[in-house]
Amino acid sequence: RQRQMCIRDSYMENAVEASPEHPVLIDRYLTGKEVEVDAISDGETTIIPGIMEHIERAGVHSGDSIAVYPPQNLTQKQMDTLSDYTQRLAKGLNIIGLMNIQYVISDGEVFVIEVNPRSSRTVPFLSKITGVPMAKLATKAILGAKLKDLGYQNGLIPNKEGVYVKVPVFSFSKLSFYMKNPFYLSLIHI
Repeated sequence: RQRQMCIRDSYMENAVEASPEHPVLIDRYLTGKEVEVDAISDGETTIIPGIMEHIERAGVHSGDSIAVYPPQNLTQKQMDTLSDYTQRLAKGLNIIGLMNIQYVISDGEVFVIEVNPRSSRTVPFLSKITGVPMAKLATKAILGAKLKDLGYQNGLIPNKEGVYVKVPVFSFSKLSFYMKNPFYLSLIHI
């Protein structure tokens, strides 16, 4: 145990010394509920067409997860916090266009997992459900239009009636070559 500590301490000293302008980040896994938010910003106004709650535990890749809109198990306080954090992140990162944020709610507290200053696979899903033309609005914002001038206000747009579920599609037809090839089939059964 003492040898492990020494190796770990030595690694950290060398890592920081090798790249002092790029700090070493240490993270930990948080158990909880993962939540995904897509938003559009023009640098001043940030609109959030919807918040999606992942069904699986936190840690399942968002592209592989099942998500539900509107969230079924979040409190109003959590929804307000997600909206506030999203608006603050958009402004702080000077986002103009689309952004996607992955959050985790652990022990009632909201944590940011990652912020992507780009579109995500959920944009067409949310656009269809909410009627908000997300790609079109983002393009207009990138070209200099102001979302307020287009009739939108800062924050979360009220939820639409109904419950909608995004389910990933796994294409097993791509595996047909491997399933027919005896070599690969033998590897599967190992």
